[in-house]
Amino acid sequence: MQRSSWKLSVKTRQSRESKKESSYLKNKILNFKDGSITLNAAQYEAITHKDGPAMILAGPGSGKTFVIVHRIKFLIENLGVMPSSVLVITFTRSAAYEMQQRFMKITDSSYPEVSFGTFHSIFYQILLSLRSRPGKRAKIDVASESFKIKIMSDIIHKVMKKDSSLKEDPDRLSEAEVYESAKELLSEISRIKNTGEDCEHNPGISFEEHFDEIFADYNRLLKEFGKIDFDDMILECCKELSKGKNAYSDKFKYILIDEYQDINKIQKEAVDLIKSRDCNLFAVGDDDQAIYGFRGSDPGLMKLFYEENKNDIRIIRLEANYRSGASIINASHLVINENKLRFKKSSYAADTNIKDRVYTRRFLSKNMQDAAVVSFINGYRGALSDIAIIFRTNSECLNMAQVLKGFGIPNSLDNRIDESKLDDAVDLCLSYLEFAYLGKKRNDFLKIMNKPLRYISREAASDECVSEGALLKFYKGNRERCEEIKKLFRHINMIAHLRPSLSVRYLIKQVGIDKLYPKSKDNLEKFSEEAGKYNDTVKLIRDYRREEVEKEQNTVKHKTVINKNCVKIYTMHGSKGLEFRYVWLPSLNEGIIPSRSAVSEKETEEERRMLYVGMTRAKEALIMSYITGDEDNKMLPSRFLKPIKHLWDANYKDSESSSGRSMSSSNSTSSR
Repeated sequence: MQRSSWKLSVKTRQSRESKKESSYLKNKILNFKDGSITLNAAQYEAITHKDGPAMILAGPGSGKTFVIVHRIKFLIENLGVMPSSVLVITFTRSAAYEMQQRFMKITDSSYPEVSFGTFHSIFYQILLSLRSRPGKRAKIDVASESFKIKIMSDIIHKVMKKDSSLKEDPDRLSEAEVYESAKELLSEISRIKNTGEDCEHNPGISFEEHFDEIFADYNRLLKEFGKIDFDDMILECCKELSKGKNAYSDKFKYILIDEYQDINKIQKEAVDLIKSRDCNLFAVGDDDQAIYGFRGSDPGLMKLFYEENKNDIRIIRLEANYRSGASIINASHLVINENKLRFKKSSYAADTNIKDRVYTRRFLSKNMQDAAVVSFINGYRGALSDIAIIFRTNSECLNMAQVLKGFGIPNSLDNRIDESKLDDAVDLCLSYLEFAYLGKKRNDFLKIMNKPLRYISREAASDECVSEGALLKFYKGNRERCEEIKKLFRHINMIAHLRPSLSVRYLIKQVGIDKLYPKSKDNLEKFSEEAGKYNDTVKLIRDYRREEVEKEQNTVKHKTVINKNCVKIYTMHGSKGLEFRYVWLPSLNEGIIPSRSAVSEKETEEERRMLYVGMTRAKEALIMSYITGDEDNKMLPSRFLKPIKHLWDANYKDSESSSGRSMSSSNSTSSR
């Protein structure tokens, strides 16, 4: 009921605003003391907004940074606002730096008192100020990553020694395994602190039955060492600010927040505590581009901001898209309009002269899709840096980088992707297969013995070749441990007698590797499919390990070669905020996007937003493709493509086998 009334309120406001629609197409002039600028009507309305809360719904390519920096200039030069009373908050240091540089450029560095920073840097300074006393500046010691891992590792060792069922074997995990568990636990604690969720909602986490104790011990040790967790920065700030009247609501009269759709619960609470009584909060964002739910971000907080201020809030829609042409804009809106949990909005091409096009293709196999991508790139006569290939997952990016490299096509991976690292779940499957097929070596056994956790000590596996008998002898009298060892070797014997594809399926489902690595579901599925192409398990192992070594050898070389004229490869997450003349979105299949792990409506809508982000990176040409598979292995197109199915029906004229050639030729008209 609440959601319906919220939608009604927005629609009512929209109907009022729709009366202005014709005037919004007219440009307006805004004068400053050093000259004037030409704006569209929505930009003018946003920049010249005076007091009270404002939500700026800024679609892709709408010039939100331009609006933010010119609004700051307008506040200072046209309304007489003190520069020191303006605060600008972003989510990354690079965004804060870019924003500050652009502001300095348009004001000739005249107002250095304006505060720019990330949530963490801003609230660190506020916390420092709140804890300082006259004549004595407070010191806040932020725990480093290595320090956090050290104390978490100590906590894990303590928990293992206290576990009554394991007293006889306290040294059951290797240091490498303790390190990995520590990182996992720290990541979960960070998520909880950022979202304010109850720590009970974390099934499958390492040491799940001890999690409350670990959480408490971790916070206690930080306090004992006089340190603060980076994630505690804003939490502590909220506590201090909540104690009573604070000076910051008087200090920062005007707060501007970029990418408001990425805000989390704790960050919103902190902003609410420092905003002025007039609530001069200028929130710029696009809930259709909210794709960081895994970090605790919640686009629903945009809705909450609206509801809290619905009697006073001003909603301004930046709907002119200065990046893309009408075809790309229309297709992307047909896709995103399927989401229900969003503010309704529209967009139009600011430049009606852009001759853009959406190309749609389907292919029988991944190899045919790869061949079409290569053919398209080779047929293009412009700068290779005009082209971006954008995938849903890291592994798909890595595969494409290898394909392009094989054809001598310069390419650049998003630097957040580790090109040499094999997926942990796939690596564990290979380690099990190596132990079963390659001589039961100790090094292989150490990798698998406690995944899942069996509490087997490294000391028990002292021989170079590990045998079931030797392990049972070591644990003689420990019935529980002996049962675990027998069960492990039953698994080993089973996979040693199965063909490769069945061995991998057995490891995933019966050994439980899918439960150990729930986020690797897609990579495990892909590995299982690849294993089906082999008759020899040893060859499967050697091919994967050889490829891993080759990637490691090439990674440094690949990352140190500076070549700006190369094809860019990104994940949908990594592409956010970027733009390219030509964008290809391959493998738009069910199970890839949405991911198999996306179950709830909320998760599915975030996956659809990822596709929307990918589509809206394109300026002149958007190429979208999926794989059909053959009779024995049919694959479905992503459900997200249903609203634009007509594009495939209209554009797809050739058979799958000739699709690559038609793509190359059809794009050659755009070549140099």
